[in-house]
Amino acid sequence: MVALQPLVSEFTIVGRLTDFVISSKGRIKYLSLSTPEADYLIAVAKSPKNHLGEHLQPGCLLKVTGMRKYKLHQEQVEYKAYRVELLSEQSSNQTAIAANRSKTKILVCQGSSCGKKGGQAICKILQTELKTKGLTQQVEIKTTGCMKQCKQAPCLIMPVRNSYTRVQPQQVSQLVSKYLPKSD
Repeated sequence: MVALQPLVSEFTIVGRLTDFVISSKGRIKYLSLSTPEADYLIAVAKSPKNHLGEHLQPGCLLKVTGMRKYKLHQEQVEYKAYRVELLSEQSSNQTAIAANRSKTKILVCQGSSCGKKGGQAICKILQTELKTKGLTQQVEIKTTGCMKQCKQAPCLIMPVRNSYTRVQPQQVSQLVSKYLPKSD
């Protein structure tokens, strides 16, 4: 029998505090956060610095960083916070703007096979397509080394981590329209 291992990743959530549980010693045990996307129940790790309880009120903005564990056998996600920050309205707007400013990346293989089979031409067509649609500020084309797909060259990876192989130059316009928003 094979044991399923939980998948673990890091998370950062900025949201409004809807409720919280404090232990008898004044330590925060659980936070209930609400974001536009979803509501989260987050366990807070034991820490000597974890005495934010007297400053918390429902409705305040928090930035929570920690580990997310996917429990496959139970089909649920468990959140454990290692850092909780109280934010003001102004700083949350700045973090949202900074998050939106990060450039979307398109990865284009420039290994020897991809380069010979049209990878460089696809890169140039992508650049011109982004210029015509006004997306050069939001999207970065990043050339990579070999992606180990040499028999299906040329290959590229679009923003949602979708991989495309044997890409023809006439397909580039469709891919850009499918994955990238129009510039305002």
